Amino acid sequence: MKVRFSEQAIRCRVAKAELASLLDGRALVLEVGLPRGHVFRMSVRPSPLNQWQLDSDPTGYWLTIPHREIEALRDSLPSREGLQKSFDLWDGGSVQVSFEVDVKDRGD
Repeated sequence: MKVRFSEQAIRCRVAKAELASLLDGRALVLEVGLPRGHVFRMSVRPSPLNQWQLDSDPTGYWLTIPHREIEALRDSLPSREGLQKSFDLWDGGSVQVSFEVDVKDRGD
């Protein structure tokens, strides 16, 4: 999984094999080691509920995507379009989350 952060946006891009793992009900986790024994984690997991969720704390982000939407994304491949969801922030702003499948990835 590749994760890119930019102003008010988080973009997750996964390989086809990682998409298959999500469809099987398994979470994807990216861990980045940091100084002094700290680790930053980005976790993406499927949900049987029809609800997106984004949680965070100083150690990372946890994104939950409805399984139904992950299936629809799989069925739309090889489209470059992914899933997007906007989350409201406490200060009245928002953060845009994108979830995409790397269509150039040849691994199945």
